[in-house]
Amino acid sequence: MHTKSARRATVLVTTVALSGALLTACGHKSQGDASDAAAATPVAAGSTATASGSPSPTPTASESPSASPSASGSPSAKATTAAPSKSATAKPSATPTKAAAPQAAAPAPAPAPVAKPGPAAPPPPAPATTHVPPLQSSCKPSYPRPNDPKAAVGAALTAAAGQSRVLNLSNGGTDKMPPLPANLVKAIAWQESGWQSGILACDGGIGTMQVMPATVTWMNGKFAAKSDPETLEGNVQLGTQLLDWLVAYYGDSGFGGKYDLAPDPATGKTPLLDLVIAAYNAGAGNVHYNTVTDPVTNTTTGSLVIPNPSYVANVKALMASAPWNAAG
Repeated sequence: MHTKSARRATVLVTTVALSGALLTACGHKSQGDASDAAAATPVAAGSTATASGSPSPTPTASESPSASPSASGSPSAKATTAAPSKSATAKPSATPTKAAAPQAAAPAPAPAPVAKPGPAAPPPPAPATTHVPPLQSSCKPSYPRPNDPKAAVGAALTAAAGQSRVLNLSNGGTDKMPPLPANLVKAIAWQESGWQSGILACDGGIGTMQVMPATVTWMNGKFAAKSDPETLEGNVQLGTQLLDWLVAYYGDSGFGGKYDLAPDPATGKTPLLDLVIAAYNAGAGNVHYNTVTDPVTNTTTGSLVIPNPSYVANVKALMASAPWNAAG
């Protein structure tokens, strides 16, 4: 009896002890789960905490466009100070960079020089071959009449250069031309004939200014004249009339009606003079001046199309050296 009671008591004690142990173990397990959950919580929020607590790598332009990029091209301070979370970074900006920084409108192109009507009409068809002055030609020239003295030729050239001619325009009006530089007229005459008034070139060039037969009819019509290329005065008149027309043609069509042949003070270049000299030899139909306007700077620049640059260089060198003074 006592033994049974003792056994029951032992069983009860053992049961109570096991129950307590189980209850204690269950309590530790629950606390452990809570600790694990608490430890897991920072991991889940760790991406947010880390992203906001430490700077992220520099975003690319497509991931985080800068509202106002710096001059060096790097992203702005706003894009690199505190990087947003992954979700915020992936989210595109509502306002694109280009819209936030409006660009200035490109300036309108500068207007081209306004050509005066009349002289800028197309010239006669260009000759098939450029005239070769007889002194540079392999073909020996002829002399239908004797040469005038060099002093008489020089006086005729000076007088013709100093005239202010009235040019008949193609629209029915007229244009008064300024006098030509005497050294220009004398240099062309020296280059063309060596101031020989009685010379006739193999290609038809006549006298001191080597006037071509077609030019005689053209110039007499433009200036309402009847100049004879076989005389010294008539020949020099026709040559200087052609120079006047070329100054008007290129001056009106490419230089806004300005006839200044002097060098440009800033660049030292003489585009109008170069065109006139080139066209006297090669024909205006073969010599061109093209203008181009830069839309950004509004500056208008011109390019010369000259087929005979050596001829132009020779005439300009003669203008500077004036060899006729030494020749007497």
